[in-house]
Amino acid sequence: MINRDYILRLIEQFSRVLARVLLLRQGYQYEEALILIDELFRQTLGLNAEFLLAIPEEMLLALVKRIDLLDVEKCLWVALLLKLEGDIYQDLERYEESFPRYQRSLRLFLEAVLLEENPRQSDFFAEIEELLTLLSRHELPASLLTRIMLYYEKTGRYAQAEDALFEALKAPDSSDEVFVQGLAFYARLQEKSNAELRAGNFSSEEIKEGLSDLQRLQEERRSPPSAE
Repeated sequence: MINRDYILRLIEQFSRVLARVLLLRQGYQYEEALILIDELFRQTLGLNAEFLLAIPEEMLLALVKRIDLLDVEKCLWVALLLKLEGDIYQDLERYEESFPRYQRSLRLFLEAVLLEENPRQSDFFAEIEELLTLLSRHELPASLLTRIMLYYEKTGRYAQAEDALFEALKAPDSSDEVFVQGLAFYARLQEKSNAELRAGNFSSEEIKEGLSDLQRLQEERRSPPSAE
């Protein structure tokens, strides 16, 4: 569980930042807003956003951990700042710069809220849902799609979770680990009642079909391309 005191302190802190940035955006002072956010990145991590976008995802996650444990407050703070910076680039119609910020922001949000029993009750549920919409037309890496799968599963949207799983299986960076996560996903669904499955827009028949499709895709992925 996420410490509630952390969250309340974080929300209060971010509200002050958001008010300042919104004022700058309303005055079309986008460069000043970006400078402010960059200063906050440096205060938090000693690094700027450009560096956070350039490093591998595993390194980004390591920066928001203490030893092997996620520093939830820092993780959410960086996620919020990345989203805010992405919003500014959206204002500027520089979508190629907003997309990577939104992508990394979503990954960090998910790392934090998946620690909750019910992510729907998270204070950051609205931000996550908005990011999912903003990124829905983009090709995403398997590492992010599998986290999206878990998020949809924990919020009771099993059909959408399955969609994310199969997107992950077809992603260029897919691996055997995605297949294993898929098997575990269907195993968890098999423990659900018919009523729970129906509430998630799913059924026991779809579990069987999904497992069959999962096995087929895995076999196709492992098969070498035929020589013409």
